[in-house]
Amino acid sequence: MYTCKNIAVSEQQMHSVAEIFAAFDKAQIDYMPLKGTLLKKMYPKTEMRSMGDADILVKTAQYEKIKPVMSQLGFSEILESDHELIWNKKGALHLELHKRLIPSYNKDYYAYFGDGWRLAKVKKGTRYEMTDEDQMIYLFTHYAKHYRDAGIGIRHIVDLWVYRKNRPDLDEEYIKTELEALQLYDFYVNTVKTLSVWFEGGEPDSKTDFITHIIFNSGIYGTKEAHILSEAVKISKTQGSADKVKAKKLQNLIFLPYPYMCRKYPFLKKVPFLLPVMWIVRIFTAILFKRDSIKRNQENLEKMTVQSIDSYQQSLNFVGLDFN
Repeated sequence: MYTCKNIAVSEQQMHSVAEIFAAFDKAQIDYMPLKGTLLKKMYPKTEMRSMGDADILVKTAQYEKIKPVMSQLGFSEILESDHELIWNKKGALHLELHKRLIPSYNKDYYAYFGDGWRLAKVKKGTRYEMTDEDQMIYLFTHYAKHYRDAGIGIRHIVDLWVYRKNRPDLDEEYIKTELEALQLYDFYVNTVKTLSVWFEGGEPDSKTDFITHIIFNSGIYGTKEAHILSEAVKISKTQGSADKVKAKKLQNLIFLPYPYMCRKYPFLKKVPFLLPVMWIVRIFTAILFKRDSIKRNQENLEKMTVQSIDSYQQSLNFVGLDFN
């Protein structure tokens, strides 16, 4: 039953993706398929590679042209995040139209990729793809981003193995040069060793064992505590001490940054000068109606100790990662 359900979902997703590609081609909309939309076809059977959502890079300058196309296909606009324009078709597909390959708040990786279009090569008509090597670099950076942000799942690393097996003639010297620029090459070496251990009978070492432990104990989206400490390490790069990290986190909780306030109160996009007023509204709303949320945030702050932050930092450095 589970297998049949996976096959049905996979077929529905791929049908919807093909419809979107055809509609974009017809409307002369530039697009570049990403991640699962490409990787599913590299697995022995497409249903073996689950896909929570489909990812496609688009040009924001064409978004007004894209909207009516999506509506005609039966999709509804859900929300806009830092790097995505999210649409959904009930019972068919959750779609993420990417404004950029990497979120802008991942500043080190975003500095390398930008919006991603510099890497795009024409495949056919208005469809673009990256070279095999750049595709590998992007997939690996996406995996590294999730790993250090504590949201790693087994699918991310399996994708890398499947991709490498489907592209055996990759230019490893080019990949090395670019990953060194991203300060990711050491982590790449350790990940490739881990793949060898998992799938090819390679000899494990302390780093491959550690990566395996992290992945198998993180679930799909990572643990709550790891997410908290990941954010703390990121803040500590500019704030310094654990006390300053807590202060910064508390400040952000009380005075939620403007982009996040806009998600909660969309009208702020049109009247940004009302931001201070809505901060006050949000604070009183939390005090009156969200005591449990306040308690959870207090508990999260208590987990940000010098020892826990240092430990998470060391765990990243051990495998070749950092927030640069």
